Amino acid sequence: MISEPDNCPLQTTSTPWLNMDFLEKVLQSGNKTPTLTITKYDVKPAVDKGDNYASDLYRVKIYTADRNVFSLIVKRELCAGGEFGQMMRKSTVFKRETLMYRTVASKLASILQETMPGKCAQLTASYYYSCPGTIVVQDLCAEGFKMAQRRQGLDYSHCLLVMHTLARFHAASVVLHDRDPESMSLYNQNFFSEPAARKGFQNFVSGSLRSVATAVQTWPGYAERYADKLSALADSLMDRIIQAVSRDNSAFNVLIHGDLWVNNMLFRYRSSGDPDEIRFLDFQFLHFSSPAIDLQYFFNTSPCEDVRAEHLEDLMKEYHSTLCDTLDALGYSHKRITLEDLWKEYDNKVLYGVFGACCVLPVVLAETGVDLDAAFESRGGQQCDAYNGDIYKTALQRMLPIFEEKGAFRS
Repeated sequence: MISEPDNCPLQTTSTPWLNMDFLEKVLQSGNKTPTLTITKYDVKPAVDKGDNYASDLYRVKIYTADRNVFSLIVKRELCAGGEFGQMMRKSTVFKRETLMYRTVASKLASILQETMPGKCAQLTASYYYSCPGTIVVQDLCAEGFKMAQRRQGLDYSHCLLVMHTLARFHAASVVLHDRDPESMSLYNQNFFSEPAARKGFQNFVSGSLRSVATAVQTWPGYAERYADKLSALADSLMDRIIQAVSRDNSAFNVLIHGDLWVNNMLFRYRSSGDPDEIRFLDFQFLHFSSPAIDLQYFFNTSPCEDVRAEHLEDLMKEYHSTLCDTLDALGYSHKRITLEDLWKEYDNKVLYGVFGACCVLPVVLAETGVDLDAAFESRGGQQCDAYNGDIYKTALQRMLPIFEEKGAFRS
């Protein structure tokens, strides 16, 4: 048995594996050198309590004998025994994310480098090491990247950067799939269709819809029009989400992130305070499907209300223009999507927007972390302060007529 070093007072009995031996293995793997010797290391939680929704995260600072300092993030499958943790462990989410960090991300960056020589084409944190249930990557916060304030929503400049980067990510994935489809075969099936995920998310989705319907019941002018429709959608939405995200092989498909909301991206800023760079995080829902899925989810969870209401058309144009320009620069000559068809796809995937607005946006706007185990175990819905908040009310009152117009409430 490996004893734990005295110089790591924050380590607890819940992480006996996070020790000197493990970290030496990490550095030797990530730096391709067998000679690094650790003299000291510190471990602490990487996020505030309640913000680690799908995994346990640790920030580790490592000091070596040659006076180098490494800042890393250690990501571990949820160890909790609740419904959500069990569902995540039974599904392929960690396999999907591990493959992305270990091989796919660097291949995508290499492809993008063809269009921007001499510039950084990195899309996410650098990979160091993985073993079953654990991934170790670069700590982007040590490089000056920050998480935006989720409850404020992203302004136009942040959203524009997201659109440009998402478009390049999608374009690179199309080219990689064309050149080496086997490298991403794990992503051919969507996560939600897996039995564990389907069963686990059913309670969460139906319960969230019922919670939203209960809140809407108190809104004059909206109660009589939408409360019953939301309640009626509760039990069928999960199956309709699976249908919406399923791949149509005759259409234009990309590697979608699947969980593109404000907490799954980090920004680095210019001295002026404007966002300059972005890195995406949390690739557990990756699969091949319509780019409109990422767009629906992002726009219904992450922008501030002014951007969501006033700039959707501009941002969609920016996304499409960057997508096409990147595909052109990469010499991609096969089928691509027109702006008109992208809008049609966006409307067709409206139910993923409903999922984002009713199941995820309340989590985004919650003042305190949401207990996902409780939400996944209860068909009555998650207990969340955001449902009755003014920000959520304003956003959903604008969204509901749009969802209705696009056919979300049709049976």
